Amino acid sequence: DAAQTTAQRTGIPTDCFVKSTFEIIEFEKADSVEGFLRTEIPDDHIMKTVEIDSVKKILTVHHNPYYLTASSIKKHLESTAIKSSLLSDGGADGMWALSQMSEPVEEILEQHRAIVRWNIILSGICWMLSMLSYIGGKWIYLKYVGLLSVAFGLPPIALKAYRTLRRLHFDVNCMMLFATVGAVALQEFTEAAAVTFLFSISEALESIATSRARNALSAIVQLRPDRASVINPITKQIVVLPASAVPIGTLVSVKTGDKVPCDGCVVEGQSTVDESNLTGESIPVKKGPGSMVSGGTTNNGATQLVVQTTATADQSAVAKLIRLVEEAQTNRSETEKLVDRFAAVYTPIVLLAALCMCTIPWAFGNEKGRAWVMTGLITIVIACPCALIISTPVTYVAALAAAAQRGIVIKGGAYLEAMGSVKEIAFDKTGTLTEGVFALLHFESVSSRSRKEVLEYLTLMESPASHPLSHAIIKGAANEQVKIPKDLSLQNHTLLPGEGIAADIDGKKVHVGNIRLFKRLGYYDELSKTNRDTVEEWAQSGGTVGLISIEGEGITGMFSVTDKVRDESKSVVAALKERGISIKMLTGDLTPAALCIGKQIGLSSEDVKSQLLPEDKVEFIANAVQVNKKQKRWWKSTRNVMMVGDGVNDAPALALADVSVAMGEGAALAMEASDVTLMDSNLEKLVYMTQLGRRVIRTIVENVTFSLVTKAIVMGFAFAGRASLWAAIVSDVGAMLLVTLNGMKLLPSSRKVRENDLLVSPVREENCEHVV
Repeated sequence: DAAQTTAQRTGIPTDCFVKSTFEIIEFEKADSVEGFLRTEIPDDHIMKTVEIDSVKKILTVHHNPYYLTASSIKKHLESTAIKSSLLSDGGADGMWALSQMSEPVEEILEQHRAIVRWNIILSGICWMLSMLSYIGGKWIYLKYVGLLSVAFGLPPIALKAYRTLRRLHFDVNCMMLFATVGAVALQEFTEAAAVTFLFSISEALESIATSRARNALSAIVQLRPDRASVINPITKQIVVLPASAVPIGTLVSVKTGDKVPCDGCVVEGQSTVDESNLTGESIPVKKGPGSMVSGGTTNNGATQLVVQTTATADQSAVAKLIRLVEEAQTNRSETEKLVDRFAAVYTPIVLLAALCMCTIPWAFGNEKGRAWVMTGLITIVIACPCALIISTPVTYVAALAAAAQRGIVIKGGAYLEAMGSVKEIAFDKTGTLTEGVFALLHFESVSSRSRKEVLEYLTLMESPASHPLSHAIIKGAANEQVKIPKDLSLQNHTLLPGEGIAADIDGKKVHVGNIRLFKRLGYYDELSKTNRDTVEEWAQSGGTVGLISIEGEGITGMFSVTDKVRDESKSVVAALKERGISIKMLTGDLTPAALCIGKQIGLSSEDVKSQLLPEDKVEFIANAVQVNKKQKRWWKSTRNVMMVGDGVNDAPALALADVSVAMGEGAALAMEASDVTLMDSNLEKLVYMTQLGRRVIRTIVENVTFSLVTKAIVMGFAFAGRASLWAAIVSDVGAMLLVTLNGMKLLPSSRKVRENDLLVSPVREENCEHVV
């Protein structure tokens, strides 16, 4: 029936029963109450059982809350003068549906909480006591306390080394195990204790240093809403469902403090929404009827919002953000791979040299053997590539987290580095440099048909299209009380890439598109000179010009729509140029309109590429990338090409660029094809991205250089006989901690992010013109 169909559309189960109780204040006979309810509500699928306690005057009803509420039962009783009071409402909290539905098992987030274990603390205490043996005399026996330090700290290291060796691999745990065993064999118990404790504590210190960045990334997964308050279409009460079970088109209630479960459009209520976890902007956004809201954002105003969902939970903006962040953590850059390959070659060579030091010199006497064994053990410690290996990923993690806090999602470390080497940026115009919100500025009928009739044909052609131009035309026609006609038949609606659309209306071929389309069809030259001059005038003023033709009649109408340039476009272009980056604008608009927009944002005519088809944009990006590759030399820095766009037509060009950036408010295909997504489509973040990329490159160079230089210095002291085992481990641990902290400096504090937002972010207010 209709109720079942409605329930399927909202995802609410219809076979649940709850228990509600009432106190009967006035009644004659118990069976009269039960009989009355059975007469009023005979369906067992709505009311299952009715029980009454005549002594206590308590009525218990098991009913289906989807169809029948406790308040409805009370009204049925009162309609026959049976006075009652509601004691308990089984469906009041709306949680009854959850018992019948399997909630998805959310992944358990790993919270990086670094702690120093008790055995490490005891190992450290024993090591410090053993250091007193260097005083000499009676204190010499304290060196044996070093064995206790080894006993407390070595077992976890030995266990990890055993597991690694079983896989026929060799890692840092194996190195530390061999160094410790060697020191014990030489009866250098204090040295062995130093290796054990300092290496154990270094792992905890590294985890403490990096936990803030890793937790910042992990916390993004917590943005996923888990439940939704769905409005029951039958009773209008709230039913709590898993957010993943809410289908498109469902009405959900978002109270103050609640998360929006899915992307949707506000249909009732005025409030403010906190989008900072999604876009990085700390200023709440005003929302009202017609405004779009994103899943995972929070209603922090004083009023409830009623939202009609336009996407399921796994298709919402927050779900896309989570997928992009998870993907970013798995993508490894070429630098990271190069460091790992270097470590894979460097470590075995140094270990082989250390093995020779520990064996061959014994042939020349015990004294030489002992001295070279100690040098060999120091070499094993120095060979540990910890600082070298961690120098790159810790920098990436911090930078990815810093970007995510500002609403910039980068798909991995490779693109972080690439951003730092960008020397040319190509911008799409519509929806990127401009807001993509069009308005119908001019319309003229140039045939025997009336203005209203031509507008009706135009709105019918544009109604199936999703381009912002289409919405502007339909809205402009509505302002003249022209609606989409119902008496005309539209068939074979076809998109003509880079030109417009075509369809059959009542058997006649109709075209709507730009001048290029009508020149190809041979219709444009049939326009009078006056009309062609009008078209040129519209284009010169920066408008996007379009025409409509009907088979057998030629061009019947012409129109112009305008698109507002983003407030930040001019300042962003100027800032990027100051950093030595070349800027190009790519558009399919006529040259006069394109030059007008270019002039507004500070671009010269050479920087504006107009009248481009989608394949022309692809060719431009491909040529730019190829030219830079040919000019690449090992002694020169890389010159990367970035493409910034938002539409479906931009996806092929985005895929070819060295770094591709999609506007978060644009098409989903563009976001999937891009390497970077600006969740709030704020171009000012491009400047921050390029700065971040350059800082990443500089930090990685600093870390790798420092790691290698430190090892070289300690190795020099070792061969000169001036280094000890504990000094080697201290230098190794110190280098690892310093490169970690140097990488972590890229991650700003939450307070700094908020202060920056207050400086650069105006108060935002949204009011969509149409409801999806």
